[in-house]
Amino acid sequence: MLARLAILGLAGAASALANAQCGAVLKNDGEPVGEFKDVNGTQIYHSYPTSGGSNTTAILYLTDIFGVPNPQAKLLADSLATAAYTVIMPDLFKGDPVPLDALEGPGLNLTDWVARHPQEEVDAIIEATIAYIHTTLSIPKIAAVGYCFGGKYVPRHMTASSGGIDIGFIAHPSNLLPAEIEAIAGPISIAAGELDATYNATHRNTAEDILMSKNLTFEASLYSGAPHGFGVKVDWAVREQRYAKTAAFEQALRWFGFWA
Repeated sequence: MLARLAILGLAGAASALANAQCGAVLKNDGEPVGEFKDVNGTQIYHSYPTSGGSNTTAILYLTDIFGVPNPQAKLLADSLATAAYTVIMPDLFKGDPVPLDALEGPGLNLTDWVARHPQEEVDAIIEATIAYIHTTLSIPKIAAVGYCFGGKYVPRHMTASSGGIDIGFIAHPSNLLPAEIEAIAGPISIAAGELDATYNATHRNTAEDILMSKNLTFEASLYSGAPHGFGVKVDWAVREQRYAKTAAFEQALRWFGFWA
């Protein structure tokens, strides 16, 4: 089945977005309300629905390079939980995320940091978290969100052989390979920013061409004026960025609400 939706710029039906998931609220400031638990040596942030949560689907949140300490990531996890999902956000970096202020100075060496977190170690953390959701939490279906760094790993665990993620949403993914897109076996939703050089027009076109050629169920939304990282952190005073973050949040919930 081929499902292709293109949302360009600020166009779109605001009323449909507002009803993406009844009761969901995007929190951009305030204090996080979830809790960390040590699960077999991995710190995992848990955010719970206030009442009437789904016992059939959990949201697995795969972070960007700033990891679970990022207040905006925790607030976004809490926001997703207001749509009646239990949200599980593991520390993918074993206590070694990129510091929030690292991009402001000259000291960041991403090459060294990436080398400290090889793909196989990140995959192992995700696989253990998926097992925790299925076994300890007894939740059979997993919908996943992935932002930047995490946007690569959602497709990696949506393959026919992985038995991991059932439905996926990714925003401004980084280092996503064509082979990883080709291996996707479930419904996938992608949010991209016009100003994002990491997931640019070439990457977008390649991804969509592959998804169409495989006849996979997907949607791809492009938001004007949106920079890299807009799904998690934006300048809230800039209308285009505020819209992009809000719409991407609702895009994910609308996708999960239909396909989960």
